[in-house]
Amino acid sequence: MKKILIISILLFGILSCGEAQSTSQKKQQTSVINKVVGQKEFENVMKQTDAQLIDVRTKDEYNAGHIGNAKNFDFYRSDFQSNMAKLDKTKPVLVYCAKGGRSGQTASMLKEMGFKEVYDLSGGYESWKK
Repeated sequence: MKKILIISILLFGILSCGEAQSTSQKKQQTSVINKVVGQKEFENVMKQTDAQLIDVRTKDEYNAGHIGNAKNFDFYRSDFQSNMAKLDKTKPVLVYCAKGGRSGQTASMLKEMGFKEVYDLSGGYESWKK
């Protein structure tokens, strides 16, 4: 009887470790980066050739000045979400607005849509100009 109990405990322990390991591996494979970053980190990610740079301000705000070769998808337009859905979910997305409000909402939306890497510029374009 003791042998059966010991074998059961050992078997349970081995199976539990295997489950914990596979769960940990799954978490690593599906890890999501969604964070607000300062200008330096934003620039570092922006230098990656596959990063998607998105300005979510209005057309007038964008035309008054923008970062690099950013694509402009106006947060307030009815086609905003469908435009964002056309982006590559496997490539990093860098998003900014004027001060951080719209881009913060956009970053949350992108996370819900399944994007793997989203970086929101802290303080928005206003902090970039300084």
